[in-house]
Amino acid sequence: MWASEIRRIPGSLLGALLLAMAPAPARAFDGAEVELYGYSISRAGAPANYGFPVDAPGLVTNNDSETLLGLHGDHDDAAFTRDRLYADGERVNTSRSFGGLGPVRGTIEAGHSISVTTGYADAGSNELGGWAEADAGSQGPASSGAGTSSMRIEKRITIQAGDSGLADGDLVTGLRWVIDGHGILEVGGRSYPNHSAATASVGFDILMLRGPTGTCGAFDCPHGALAIALDLTTSLAVSDVTPVQPGDPTARLIRHDTWTVSNNIGGFAAHILDSGTTEVELGLPVTQEDVSVGRSEGVDTGADPLFLDWIDFEANVGETLKLTMSLDVYASLGGWGNAESDFFGSFDGHVEDPLARGLVFESSVPEPGAGGAGALAVALLALGRIRAARRS
Repeated sequence: MWASEIRRIPGSLLGALLLAMAPAPARAFDGAEVELYGYSISRAGAPANYGFPVDAPGLVTNNDSETLLGLHGDHDDAAFTRDRLYADGERVNTSRSFGGLGPVRGTIEAGHSISVTTGYADAGSNELGGWAEADAGSQGPASSGAGTSSMRIEKRITIQAGDSGLADGDLVTGLRWVIDGHGILEVGGRSYPNHSAATASVGFDILMLRGPTGTCGAFDCPHGALAIALDLTTSLAVSDVTPVQPGDPTARLIRHDTWTVSNNIGGFAAHILDSGTTEVELGLPVTQEDVSVGRSEGVDTGADPLFLDWIDFEANVGETLKLTMSLDVYASLGGWGNAESDFFGSFDGHVEDPLARGLVFESSVPEPGAGGAGALAVALLALGRIRAARRS
């Protein structure tokens, strides 16, 4: 379902920032992968990047580093990075384990920060989830902190005639890719004269290509290769503002959305169904000095700005669809503040024939076995523990 009208405004510097934050071109692979990056500042020898454990199955690369920054009070500080890639032919983090939560947020020392990155990816059930957090605590400003969690699946879905009575090569119209993606962005900081710059963002991406084998790319298939494409990026940011005169703003909260949705209905050539950019300043203007400023915003593919529950497309019986889905969550801070991107719930989708013609959609990756409900329970329990720690 689509909104009858969506307000659009020109892009901004924040839009340029989102573009700069965009992940590098994805590697070609089959199955699932989770890539985690964290950056924090802490006491030398005491890394403060947390999340999915290094000894989990599927670890491909593990590049952690420590860089000494010099004396800070009675101790030396260091910058720590945590860069890990997990991959599997079917799924990564099957149990949806969250991993380490890190210290109680109120105990983070002034000048220090923590990061938390974690996620899961299941190519059998087409489910992705991730979390990214950067936090400076409440005892004082930190130099910087950041976290990025990138989850991706790639698989093939073949359209079989089943009991439909159709033959290979027959065009099937009115197919749907049903979508559900949701979560929460949260940022916090302090107004002028403090320094605060915190950003939390999420990116949902889907690309489905048509082809005889499902292995062709966007530019080496016959025209009409694209079945559907979705790109939604939402960012929430807080920053201090230096007032020029009394009564001027001392802090600003901004939400930025940009999206593009395409399909192949109505002919061979794919076309854009909808695209746009919106930027909104949230809440009443903050004019007080040295006060806490924060905001939590829900993001849902079925709500503003997309209002999208499914994307229609068409394909031939016997054709193989190549599906790539990715979820990227990001959090960063400078100075006072915290940023959190909570999309550990899920981003998922599936093919549906609303006319129930008897078609069969055969996946190249098997569905997960028994225990899916248990995995979901583990994920929900982890979320409860995380939120308790965030409020401490």
